[in-house]
Amino acid sequence: LGIPALKMQDAANGFRQSSGVPAGTAVAWPSMLALAATWDAELVERVAAAIGREFRGKGANVLLGPSIQVHRTAWGGRNFEYLSGEDPFLGARLARAYVHGAQSQGVMCTAKHFAFNEQETNRNNYSVSVDARTARELYYPPFEAAIEAGVGAV
Repeated sequence: LGIPALKMQDAANGFRQSSGVPAGTAVAWPSMLALAATWDAELVERVAAAIGREFRGKGANVLLGPSIQVHRTAWGGRNFEYLSGEDPFLGARLARAYVHGAQSQGVMCTAKHFAFNEQETNRNNYSVSVDARTARELYYPPFEAAIEAGVGAV
C-alpha cells in the first residue's frame, strides 16, 4: 500500500541513539521545561522545527514527543521533560506550537505521557484518583491543544 514503516525515536532532549540507528552526532536540546520557562510560543515552534529537521535527517518519521503532562508535584521524576510546567494554559499554547513546528518538517509527533503521570517510582502499577473538573481544567488542556494542532498520536 506504500505506507512507510514507523521509525520512532524518543525526543526528551534530542535524538536518542539506539540499536538499528547508525551512530553519529546528535544535538543536546534544552529540556522541555527550560523551553516552557521562556513563555515564548514562537521560540518553541522554531526549536521544534529544528528538532523535527534533525529527526527527519536521521531517518525518523515519528518523534516521541512532546511530553506535555502538567506538573502537580515537584517529586515527578520526569518533570524536566514536560513542556507544560505547572500551567495548563501555558502548556496548551506551547504544545500547539511544538506540534506545528516539528510536524512541519515531515515527522509525526506523539503527545505524551497522557494525564496523571505523576511519578516514576512504581509507575506501571499505581492508581490515581482525579475528579472530572480537575482533569478537564488542569490535565487535559495541553493534550486537547495538541490534538487541535493535528498531533499524529497520543
